[in-house]
Amino acid sequence: MLFLPAAIFAQNIGFRMDAGLGAGLTFSGLKSYGIVAFAEPKVTIGPSITAGIRFEGDVLFGGSITQEAEDLEVGMSTRAALLVRGEYFIGSSGTRPFVGLGFGRYTIANTSASGTGSASIQASNNFGVAPELGIAFGNFKLSAMYHFVGGETLVEIEAGNPTSISNNYLGILMSFRVFGVKDRE
Repeated sequence: MLFLPAAIFAQNIGFRMDAGLGAGLTFSGLKSYGIVAFAEPKVTIGPSITAGIRFEGDVLFGGSITQEAEDLEVGMSTRAALLVRGEYFIGSSGTRPFVGLGFGRYTIANTSASGTGSASIQASNNFGVAPELGIAFGNFKLSAMYHFVGGETLVEIEAGNPTSISNNYLGILMSFRVFGVKDRE
């Protein structure tokens, strides 16, 4: 008798793996654009809730900083994120909106820079939070996730004043279920 509630609850728990690609964009003093890729193993709890871990990496290209006759162009920046995440799906139809929230650790590095002077750009490890808003079409999802990443990356430009760059970025994402349970409708 004691195992009956646990058995009923266990029927509402499943496992799935989602993966996806998207566009990464920054809007601070250094505007960059690139690609984001991620994988998310997660547990489903009933038809509306998922909880899991997100492994994300991005490569962003372009961007420039102009300061006191110094022009610095950044060729590439990279970010890697390890987030604990949850999602809540609204409604029970095959097409439904969802909200998500993640928090975790970000590793950020700008890997190349050139210009009329020289520059030193530091790598950093920071914690951040990432709210997400999207719509699920069965096994396919479209969403926007904004990463609020703590700290700033300091850029020291030769013969100029140090400049700080925000670590925040936006991901416009599409994802799909690789394997796992179907949504319970």
